[in-house]
Amino acid sequence: MKPEIFLRESKLYREVEQSKELLNGPSYNLSEGCLIPQYILGDSCFPLLPWLLTPYNRVNEEDSFGSAERAFNCVHGNAMELVGDAFGRLRARWRLLAASRKWKQECVEHLPFVVVACCLLHNFVVKFNEAMPDEGVSKWCVEKEKEKEEELPAFDGVGDESAVRVRDALALHLSRLSLRK
Repeated sequence: MKPEIFLRESKLYREVEQSKELLNGPSYNLSEGCLIPQYILGDSCFPLLPWLLTPYNRVNEEDSFGSAERAFNCVHGNAMELVGDAFGRLRARWRLLAASRKWKQECVEHLPFVVVACCLLHNFVVKFNEAMPDEGVSKWCVEKEKEKEEELPAFDGVGDESAVRVRDALALHLSRLSLRK
């Protein structure tokens, strides 16, 4: 299944798009006067939506990024790496979350609750300074390398117009911040 189809079939998509209960908090006002709504960062395989910001993609080799687009992609990539590391730590500690693990169909609906429980338990043991299992960390590193090899193709559709404006405003803001440093 294509990632964008998988996304559109997900409960997250339905909750954000239909019920408007998620991501409905206050917007952030950039110094340029542009309001930035709450959003989730997404990988380049997903469509650009007002609530799902994805990196800039080059359509072909002739396209080049400006400094604003590079700044956005750099910050976006760093944030996505942090997310990947966080899930990697969870998979290392709780092997039932390993990418190689196959879940029975009747158990799949419980996966979000299992992930939340693992997050809570992980934070609990971190608070009490329990060490990470070394074996799990090394296995996680191998899994992460395999995942990089199996990257999904970038979304080739058109992004939402309001999402393009939000991403462009954030990109311009980030490039200005990086020029100040």
